[in-house]
Amino acid sequence: MHTTVLAYVIAVFGAWGLFVLNNALDVALTDEAIVFGLIGGGFAMIGVAQALRLLLVVVRNTSLALAAR
Repeated sequence: MHTTVLAYVIAVFGAWGLFVLNNALDVALTDEAIVFGLIGGGFAMIGVAQALRLLLVVVRNTSLALAAR
């Protein structure tokens, strides 16, 4: 849960950066690329966090040693 919240925070800051860049007068293309990379990185981390959570559920349900806990 904590990793998903962190990933959403990163994506929101990326969206906020995009809002700030849209209100600026002179913006370089590299600045916009950094913002899109930040947003994409946040969404990618959400996917990785969900995949790791699913992997943990699968391992707990298939391992006899961990299921006894």
